[in-house]
Amino acid sequence: MVNYVIPELPGTRALLQSESASMNFDGLLLESVRFIERNQISDVGLWRKFVEVFRLHGDGTGEAHISWRSEYWGKMMRGAAMVVKYTRDERFYRILERSVRDILTTEDDLGRISGYSLDDEFDRWDLWGRKYVMLGMMYFMEICDDKDLNREMIASMCRQADYILDHIGEGEGKKDIRVCSKNWEGLNSCSILEPMVRLYRLTGEKRYLDFAEYIISTGFIQSANLIELAYADEVAPHDYPVVKAYEMMSCFEGLLQYYCITGNEKYKTVLLNLGKRILAEEISIIGCSGCTHELFDHTAVRQTQTDYKGVVQETCVTVTWMKFALAMLELSGDVAYADAIEQSFYNNYMGSFNTSRVLSYDKRWDHAPQVLPFDSYSPLVSDTRGRKVAGYNFFEDKTFYGCCACIGAAGAGVIPSFALLRSDDGFVLNYYEKGSLCAVTPKGREFSLTMDTAYPYDGRVTLQIGDMRGSERFTLALRIPAWCKDASVSVNGEETAATSGYARISREWKSSDEVVLRLDMTVRRVLPPEGAVNRDLFAGYCYGPLVLAADKRITDPDEVLDVLCDGDGNVDARVVACPEIREAHICLALPLTRDEEVRLVDYASAGKTWDETSRCAAWLYRKKP
Repeated sequence: MVNYVIPELPGTRALLQSESASMNFDGLLLESVRFIERNQISDVGLWRKFVEVFRLHGDGTGEAHISWRSEYWGKMMRGAAMVVKYTRDERFYRILERSVRDILTTEDDLGRISGYSLDDEFDRWDLWGRKYVMLGMMYFMEICDDKDLNREMIASMCRQADYILDHIGEGEGKKDIRVCSKNWEGLNSCSILEPMVRLYRLTGEKRYLDFAEYIISTGFIQSANLIELAYADEVAPHDYPVVKAYEMMSCFEGLLQYYCITGNEKYKTVLLNLGKRILAEEISIIGCSGCTHELFDHTAVRQTQTDYKGVVQETCVTVTWMKFALAMLELSGDVAYADAIEQSFYNNYMGSFNTSRVLSYDKRWDHAPQVLPFDSYSPLVSDTRGRKVAGYNFFEDKTFYGCCACIGAAGAGVIPSFALLRSDDGFVLNYYEKGSLCAVTPKGREFSLTMDTAYPYDGRVTLQIGDMRGSERFTLALRIPAWCKDASVSVNGEETAATSGYARISREWKSSDEVVLRLDMTVRRVLPPEGAVNRDLFAGYCYGPLVLAADKRITDPDEVLDVLCDGDGNVDARVVACPEIREAHICLALPLTRDEEVRLVDYASAGKTWDETSRCAAWLYRKKP
């Protein structure tokens, strides 16, 4: 396990992950984890193929579709390590360990682990790939008890970093990090900030902190200083000179790491400003950003646009947003970020799982029929899934992979990390699913919690305290989602206050105490925000945290659906069968004003034939243009 030489400063985060906690869930998280184990973690041939990239150094040669394969290993290792940290499954740990040992053998005499040759290095996506190699090792260290292997990884990462420091930065003969890529003014290269700060924490070697401070001084791009823009908070992220969402959040994740070891309050302000802007202006109904490609583009108001025909709502952005939202939740304690993680997980993220596995995944390349475990883009208005593979790269054997497929596992890995957080006076419970959690109380007593619920399909959650061997006073905060307008909490049958936010229950807890949370799951109409494109044409419908979708197998997403709502936008819906879509998690019948009903399924289950037969939409017409 990781033992940091340089600890985070106390008080830099409002909430903390409970590192000693263990948990076991039996619902959608289990479904996600098992899918990832079957289709990614257990694929030893795929791991070998990813490592081979660093032996051949073929990235950056100018050929199509082979310029960022060096991100694949570290990106998938990071997510896989997060999943194994949760499951603690020895079988899959050993697969990851073998791959780590394998990639260590690819380090060259200069200390490089790079998919690029010496002639092509420090260009395009080279530093981005090197970032992911180091992050993959760092996340694996969080589950690795082999001290010798950990020392070997740290030594390798130091050699990798030292080679970069010798060539990049300020000083004669060194290259400005912002010109180490032809893409996005070097934003992708500057994201190596995160592993540099983490390496300083692991080693205490000040040269890595100095290099991190150099990256921060650049402001991440050539034409402006993004840090100063976020600090002033006068310009929205979609009006920055560079608006690539995934890469920008990755850079600011590194700034968060820097803040937590320095305590510089300016950077806390920067992060909170950016987080609030993204939350308010850049997130769609299904929990992603980008309605014109993979960009911050004022998604809140553009999510109902119908003119742009390119790709939207990238899975890499979804997962990176989930990770960034977790960081903002810890930093601020603001429950809105917990709500955002749930929104992304149940809708856009779960919707990206390629559970049907029925066709050649990228229609552009008929000679390489293949199915990837995660889709790359998700429709908001009427369209099909599976339109294109993001980060599409070929291997020497003519198979391919993509960036969104690699990042997918990290989305599931976020959930155990945010499910139960520690506060100054107790615990914060953010995730509701049938299962159990174990942690240590503020006074060091073992604490277990059994959860009985069918959430997110039902709003009743029953929590039972296990054997505490005594009693202890602390606070248990329960998340009341903002979408829920009517909630109640009772402890041992006695009602207590519950409003949107965190319902904080401070009491002397003892074994067998029972808490019952009830959340109103009435289907509600959601209208696009003020100023949204085509605002008067569309409406969304949500059941608890689940966005409901039209799927052409049962409901044409291009038809006008005049759903009957009361004055508050509530819909008297009922759960019904859906034999046409057997993979649907839930199907509801909603009444129309013309004495008919329409069936909608959860968004995550819609569109899973990946063609026109299951054309789908989250935003549904309430009138035609």
